[in-house]
Amino acid sequence: MMSYPAIPHFVKAMGHRVVSYILNVTEAEGRLILMQKLGLSRIQRDTLNQYIELCRQLRVSAVDQGESEQSFFYRLPHVMQNGRHVFNVWRAQQGGELATRVNSSDPLTSAFCQLAGELYPLFLIKAGQRPHLFYRGAGYLTAAIEQFPVSKQVQKRMAADPALSRLFTTTGKEPQQTCGDYKDASGHRGVVSLASLPVSILVNSYDLMRIRGVVSPDTFVETVQEMLEMARSLADGEVAHIPMFVGFRNAALTNLAELDTKWGSVRRYTPGIAEYVLQAASLMAKRRDNGFMLESGYAFAINFGDFLEDDDWPEEVLDATTEQQTTELNIVLCMALCYLGEHKAFVAPEWVWRIDPFSLDNRRQDFGSVAETDDPVAISETDLVDIERWSMLVDDTDSRGIRLAMSRLYTAAKKPDTQDALVDVIIALRNIFAASEDIIPIKKALSHILERETDVTLIDRLAEDWQALLTGEFDASPEIISEKVYECVQLCLTCLHYFYLHAPSLISRSDRLAQLCQRQE
Repeated sequence: MMSYPAIPHFVKAMGHRVVSYILNVTEAEGRLILMQKLGLSRIQRDTLNQYIELCRQLRVSAVDQGESEQSFFYRLPHVMQNGRHVFNVWRAQQGGELATRVNSSDPLTSAFCQLAGELYPLFLIKAGQRPHLFYRGAGYLTAAIEQFPVSKQVQKRMAADPALSRLFTTTGKEPQQTCGDYKDASGHRGVVSLASLPVSILVNSYDLMRIRGVVSPDTFVETVQEMLEMARSLADGEVAHIPMFVGFRNAALTNLAELDTKWGSVRRYTPGIAEYVLQAASLMAKRRDNGFMLESGYAFAINFGDFLEDDDWPEEVLDATTEQQTTELNIVLCMALCYLGEHKAFVAPEWVWRIDPFSLDNRRQDFGSVAETDDPVAISETDLVDIERWSMLVDDTDSRGIRLAMSRLYTAAKKPDTQDALVDVIIALRNIFAASEDIIPIKKALSHILERETDVTLIDRLAEDWQALLTGEFDASPEIISEKVYECVQLCLTCLHYFYLHAPSLISRSDRLAQLCQRQE
């Protein structure tokens, strides 16, 4: 084993993944190499030296030409040898395999996947705070693509593709001049061209691969194929279910990495997923034991050409956001009922990320969530039967009658020490029983649902609080309000637990309170 060359800090900052790829070692070994804690063979040392020297030269050249030191990142894609990027040349010298060539009968797929394999190692470079070199930097990737001979084939075959060619309503001499406008149901508009479409497909494919957590040249190529077919379907005027990821807090998978549910695939945060999705050091370690991620689908379509201004969208596209919110609330409710009485905090969503083939806008959205607990739900294999049972109960029951209750309970949980939260939970309780006029009649139904008399007397206290809130006479400290809210939330969940198990047919009946009281007589 040979001694190490000196590794400058700026080279270390570019990350371990590109070093792992070039030297054909695992990511763990790549980290050790940057820490100079793993022995190197002669050929590995020589290749690492070449990589360091290349970065030094490009950095000096950038400074000499009056550019910032960081601009050397964007010179790296242009270092080619015989039509291949030097990173792929070095990997081959180390005996490493490149991305598998896709021998498809579809010429566009074959060319596109070849281009993806050539570009793959360049995505592994971290550029400053960016998670990868081309992160939302479309111009840099466009220039990089042009270095590869296969890029001309990709553009030519896209222009001749029966589906994708429909997107290009204007034809020009240059790739960027062959273009067209598009619009989605949310009102988002964009321009797609022969130059930009490969960029958006590649960037979004890399996002999708990294969020899913399995990172390799072949996985990247497979994901590019998936995204290309999605783009074709959308260009054909079809509705595509684009990948949607929702991050949840206050629960974590303990002894399993993935869980298939009615809503989609639930995954734990691996270090690689957390690094890419959260992009905040303070959250990365925390979410490993207090969070999980759901992959589901989101109905998506675009209009373009003669139909650009048409707003007659398919019903499932118009309902996509509502369906997303319903799924999120169903998961919140399922977890609350499955672990009733064990935890105070709701398992709740905190971000969503949707990925389509055309957009270069980061579609990740963060939204207000419930407080983070120090005692998250630990989901283990022994819980799977109960979770499956409750997910089926929640999804298969007509719950329209109590949707208001669930949304109000979730809203109250975000700010439980406010008067608004107390109003929300009382409305939720009244909605559960369809008690539109008075809360007191609920006591009769509760006397049979609940085991403790003290739970029934809570209704009298809530009735007094309601009157005081309406007259403006309510006066209590945030601590007292929070206790009242929590007590009412638990009561509501206990009642929902009863309805789903013993009276699901009543949930969406407007006379459910009367029917429940009659059952108990």
